[in-house]
Amino acid sequence: MPVIANRFAGAFLARARRAIVFGAACAGFFVVDVGQALASTGCTAVNGGSWIFSDTSGDAGQIRTDNFAAGDQLAFSFSGVGTYGFSGSLSPGGSGSGAASASFTVTASGSGSLSLFAISGTYSVTSASCIPAGSSSTTNSTTTNSQYVRALQLALTKAVATVSGQVITDAVDAAIGDAFATTGSAPIIVGPNGLFFNFAADPQRDAAAAKAIDALAYSGDGIPKGPLFTPRVAPDWNAWADLRGTGFDLPSSDETGHQVNLTLGVSRKLGEDLLVGFFTGYETIDYTVASLNAQMSGNGGTIGSYAAWRFMPHWRLDGMAGWSDIFYNASAGTASGDFTGSRWLGSAGLTGTYVLSGVNFEPSTHIYSLYESENAWTDSLGTLQAARDFSESRVSAGGKISTPWQVSDIKLSPYAGFYGDYRFSSDNALPVAASVVGISDGWSGRATGGVTFISRNGASLSLGGEYGGIGAGYEIWSGNVRVNVPF
Repeated sequence: MPVIANRFAGAFLARARRAIVFGAACAGFFVVDVGQALASTGCTAVNGGSWIFSDTSGDAGQIRTDNFAAGDQLAFSFSGVGTYGFSGSLSPGGSGSGAASASFTVTASGSGSLSLFAISGTYSVTSASCIPAGSSSTTNSTTTNSQYVRALQLALTKAVATVSGQVITDAVDAAIGDAFATTGSAPIIVGPNGLFFNFAADPQRDAAAAKAIDALAYSGDGIPKGPLFTPRVAPDWNAWADLRGTGFDLPSSDETGHQVNLTLGVSRKLGEDLLVGFFTGYETIDYTVASLNAQMSGNGGTIGSYAAWRFMPHWRLDGMAGWSDIFYNASAGTASGDFTGSRWLGSAGLTGTYVLSGVNFEPSTHIYSLYESENAWTDSLGTLQAARDFSESRVSAGGKISTPWQVSDIKLSPYAGFYGDYRFSSDNALPVAASVVGISDGWSGRATGGVTFISRNGASLSLGGEYGGIGAGYEIWSGNVRVNVPF
């Protein structure tokens, strides 16, 4: 086994001292700072992965480890339907059942044992970790770097999933709105004959009405009919693309990151009020935590489908479901490794569309929920990082306003909106000593704005921006470009 030196930086390079601890069942090695206690044999065995196992009542499969040190900090998580218990001179006593966790500090040292066994049924240990006594401040130890990379995973993969969840659902919702949008006259029209204010414009005109209007000498809005202002029957198909760059920042810390999401889709109307569609997407991410010398990057793809139903002239219901496969790479100090995540995403929403004095009002409420499962992996220092599942959801309510303007053969529609968001989540992973803060649960505000350009044939280009996390202690900002082409 190689010998590694831990070097202390100062104004001048001081002497380097080396120490290596060997442990039974050790999956790697520990390098410790001068003045810090060596990791106990028992602690090394736990971190080596020997406690990741399943046990059934009546089996001889219970696990036992000896020789912990006073002050070793142990943490375990379990799954299953059985009841388990600890025994031995170093155990905390007691028992647990079903999916649960246990953590405690060893109060005695020596040759005493710690055992875990099934009392009834079957259970599994999904994660097991031990912080060696006296090493909680050891910034260059194997254990601490492995904890840092684990903390990075726990906080930032949830942040990535949160951003991707809201980006994809917002892109699909915008595509549904584009597909249901009309192509009749705008409330404000600038043409060669002057400025027209059309306060009766209705964004919900259907195909039958448009055909009837085409037979008249004047449009239903009272504007002389011509090549520019002729209402058009909406086509059945729409193809769209949404490119969005998003940044994350935690002002109270040194955590920053950005990701880019590209979402593409196509939809078809099965009638004037029913829409179905399919979409696919790609995302790339890069997040850093400078104080831990930590970074996480990755990429992945998404596929899914959506549907919408306009059940009243001014209201529609929509729903969406998607699946993503994500590849992550994480590093913190000398610990690094790759792992994958499988993510399910679903959303539902209710959206209204009203016109008052030439201004479009769009109230809405939406919820999305995602579930991500990440595989177990072993980092470069030999520490097993347990499999992990988490969920993240957001409920939002608010609205946006827009005022269309007809300029030459282009309709301009600037818009602005504000939404209140409530986030809630769950996570089966045990917390670690190193702390990385991600996107917190609770209330926050979100402001949006931009402009949409609509051509005479109904194709549109939208440029927009969003600022979220208002009042929640974090910042999520984004800019996006969206294209919609009816055919």
